[in-house]
Amino acid sequence: MRSPCVPFDVVHVSSAHPWTDNRVHRREAASAAAAGYRTALVAVAEPADQPDDGWSLPEQDTGVYVRRIPRRTRKARVFRSTVQAVGCALSSRAAVVHLHDPELVWAVPVLRALGRRVVYDAHEDLPDQVRSKPYVRPALRAAGVGLARVVLTIARRADAVIAATPEIASRLHPTPTTVVRNFPRAVGEAVDEPTNRPLRAVYIGALSTDRGVDVLVGAAAAPDLPDGWVVTTAGRADADAERVLAASSRSDRGVEHRGVLHPVDAAELLRTARVGLIPLLPTPAYSRSIPTKLFEYMAAGLAVVATDIPAWRELLDGVDCVTWVPADDAAAVVAALRRYSDDPALLSRHAAAGRRAAHARFRWEHEEQQLLAVYSELFTAHPTYLPR
Repeated sequence: MRSPCVPFDVVHVSSAHPWTDNRVHRREAASAAAAGYRTALVAVAEPADQPDDGWSLPEQDTGVYVRRIPRRTRKARVFRSTVQAVGCALSSRAAVVHLHDPELVWAVPVLRALGRRVVYDAHEDLPDQVRSKPYVRPALRAAGVGLARVVLTIARRADAVIAATPEIASRLHPTPTTVVRNFPRAVGEAVDEPTNRPLRAVYIGALSTDRGVDVLVGAAAAPDLPDGWVVTTAGRADADAERVLAASSRSDRGVEHRGVLHPVDAAELLRTARVGLIPLLPTPAYSRSIPTKLFEYMAAGLAVVATDIPAWRELLDGVDCVTWVPADDAAAVVAALRRYSDDPALLSRHAAAGRRAAHARFRWEHEEQQLLAVYSELFTAHPTYLPR
């Protein structure tokens, strides 16, 4: 279906995220569309997709018109995809342009000069992220952190700034910043008791060394993994993780890797697991992040095994739904799974407590009001741009 021949109100733009991304598309853009804003999205095609030459409505359930640009290497993405994505955003004629990547920050002053209102969305703590990147050589890390600070300085020139956590927002001080946490949408339908599900521990998300791929592989291969249990992963793997997963797949006790899944299929996978795994290493970035997968697991009624990171414990504020384990310790993960296997009552108790907390405190429906308030203020301040 093609878009009507009128300008959009809001266009979300990413040169790095796939068009199916949960935060960019299925939460923020979808919330804007549901609130009555004519909403478009420019983002990266999935491997099975073809790039678009126009706007289409591929997902009837979100109401967001999409234009998919090609997936490119990191260098080509920075120099080609960013220009293409911003060009597509301009072609949408949207009054508000919502940018989602640091590599797009150069467009903030350009878009404002062209009369657009610009929202910059900081998903991660950029300086800490640079410090944690394994592909950034130590000799270049200081320069990378300096460049990250320049990016934040330019981002502060946007008409509105959004951050995924209070810690990220503090990086953008003194610019007023709205915190919109990346919590999942509430799961309305009933879910099976975890004891009635397959004997599966699942990890969903990007896979890399610092995200604990070696821990996942080690747990799957452990001789004392409870009988019948399987470790399943789904998500995009970097080059190192691909090699680790490929070697694991040749083993009798290897990880079951499902590859990149559409968000709907990923949610279905969660409903066929008993335990969610979060083996992220305590890098500077992850130690202060909000791991969205934690709340996705909780909402789906899973017990959780997670790296013992103080900020995560504090975030849950006494919700008894997680078994905390030392970082980079596959044996501790296996011991936690064995405990759940041997004590079904504990498994059910943790799953139920997590699901209650997800519905009461950690749900997107609370966060989207903050996002819509930002849009409302932008359109009210600029009557020319009031939605039609």
